[in-house]
Amino acid sequence: MTQPATVRDLPPYRAVVVVDMKDYSRHPGAEQQQLTETIPVVLERAFGQAGRPEIWAARRFPDSTGDGYAVGFAPEVLPFLVGPFLDSLQRELEYRDQVLRSVSRSARMRMRVAITVGPLAEAEGDGDGTGDSRVEAHRLVDADEVRRLLDESDPDVTFVAAILSDRVHRDVIAAGYAPKPATEYVRTSVSVKSYRGEAFLHVPKPSDRLLEKGFGQQQVERAEEAAAAVGEPKHYNTHNEFSGTASGMVIQAGRVGNVHQTDNSVRQHVQGNNNTVSGRDIHGSGR
Repeated sequence: MTQPATVRDLPPYRAVVVVDMKDYSRHPGAEQQQLTETIPVVLERAFGQAGRPEIWAARRFPDSTGDGYAVGFAPEVLPFLVGPFLDSLQRELEYRDQVLRSVSRSARMRMRVAITVGPLAEAEGDGDGTGDSRVEAHRLVDADEVRRLLDESDPDVTFVAAILSDRVHRDVIAAGYAPKPATEYVRTSVSVKSYRGEAFLHVPKPSDRLLEKGFGQQQVERAEEAAAAVGEPKHYNTHNEFSGTASGMVIQAGRVGNVHQTDNSVRQHVQGNNNTVSGRDIHGSGR
């Protein structure tokens, strides 16, 4: 007789915050140990400056990753994490930058922050916080989408770029619990290793090209870069018109094989016999 499947209790839900310091490996080895020790200090000060030091005091499974930090919190504090905490972290890193630049301009602390939520297994005491949402947080913080937010902003102005899981967005932002409007969080698709999912980007203090182009433009440029890498031309909207009489063949198309168009519209007038017409200018592979 088949034995019934064992029913296991669902682990407690935890909010997960994973931070990663940009360009940590570019710092000399003599500075890296100090930076590793400074990261949790910066986080603790951010909670204190935001007026909620008790949240940090109640943290679960704190874990240094060398160039970053992973830590869990009660899920009830998610509205604080996606709002005041990120703003306070930006301010704390602004202050930290002033201290660092007095020593060396090459020393910087800028951070990517991933926030997820889900059931996590915990051992006795602090536990280690294992589970899918923990893995998801580490994947999100490594995503190109959030990396580009720091790459395309002024390093003297923007110190924090955040990415939230779809679950966090649905439970906190879309549900109206966040202190900021939903328009401050931009949807993106993420693909890191075997992870695939939707997420939301947020920058407490955007600058430089983020203000010029917006977060969404990154998706367009990334698609164009991918197309260029395999030799595909950019896509255009095509409008062709045909008039006249043709007893041969008339072809109207936006792109045929290796045909490249140099403008967006063409009108062809065809007369005579045995004509072959293709809309738009034609350039072969030898151009």
